[in-house]
Amino acid sequence: MEKQFRLAVVSIDRPEREGLLPEVIDRCVAAIHEAGARGADLVLLPEEPDIIAGGVYGTYSQEEHPAYGAFCEAACLARVGVVSTLSFRVGERHANTGFLLGRDGAAIGFYRKQHPAPSEEAILTEPVVAGEPFPVFDFEGVGIGIAICMDIHFPEMFRIYGLKGADLVCVPTMYLDYTGDYLESIEKARAIDSGMYLAISRYISRPFLAGKNMGYAKVIAPDGRVILSTGHRAGLAISEFDPGWRMEFWGDGYGGNMRTMYDTIRRPDLYGELVAPKKESM
Repeated sequence: MEKQFRLAVVSIDRPEREGLLPEVIDRCVAAIHEAGARGADLVLLPEEPDIIAGGVYGTYSQEEHPAYGAFCEAACLARVGVVSTLSFRVGERHANTGFLLGRDGAAIGFYRKQHPAPSEEAILTEPVVAGEPFPVFDFEGVGIGIAICMDIHFPEMFRIYGLKGADLVCVPTMYLDYTGDYLESIEKARAIDSGMYLAISRYISRPFLAGKNMGYAKVIAPDGRVILSTGHRAGLAISEFDPGWRMEFWGDGYGGNMRTMYDTIRRPDLYGELVAPKKESM
C-alpha cells in the first residue's frame, strides 16, 4: 500500500466583535500545533488571517510580518508543513501571498493570487518567479499547488496544475456561497476535471446563518467525493489518503485512470480562444 498522506484542514471561528479579532492569529497558531500533535503531515489554514484579524493590507513585508514569523516558528516546533496566505508588502504594492512551509518552518514556495476579487483589484499579481504564475511545489514527494479564494472560479489554472503533475491543490479562502450549492459544485468540478485532490479551509461565523461564512473545511478526492468535512463548525479535521490515487478508467489503456485519459485526448490546438481577449458582443 502506498504511504498515506495526513492532511489537516481548519475552519477558524471568525469573531463578530472587533476586540476579539486578533484571536484569529492565535487560533491559527494553535491549529498548527494541534495538527502536529495529531500526526498530520500538512495543515491548511484559511485566507489572510492577518486581514481577518483586523490588519491593514500590505502593512508588513514577508520578512517582518509577525504572523508569518509565528507560523514558521509553530511549523518548526510542531514538525508539520503549513499552507496559508498573508498580505505582504512588495515595494509600493501589496500581494495576497500563499505559501508552503516545510516541517522545519522554512519556506518551500510562494504563490501570489492571480484572480483578484472585486474590491481587491489593487493587489500585485506578478508571479514570485517570472513566467511561473502557477507553481507546483514538492512536499515530501507530494506535488502541491495553491489557489486562493476567487481563483476557484477559473478552471484553466486548475487544469494547468493537473498537467504539471499536482497531486493536491490547497485553497485557503474566505469566500461566501451564494446559494448553498454554488461553490460546493465548483469545488467538486475542479477536482474531477484535473483528477487531483482539492482541499479547502474557510472561516465560520457562529451561529451559522445564510449569508454568513459557510464555515466548512474539506477534502475532495479526484472522483468528486468529499472524503472529509468539518461541516458548519469551527475545528480541525485530518484526512488520510494516497495522494497518487486517480479515479479509475473503465476501459482499456490510458494508464487505467481518468486523469491520464483526459490529458491524452485533450485538444490544445482547439483552445486558442481561451487565451484571447473576449470580443465585444455585437
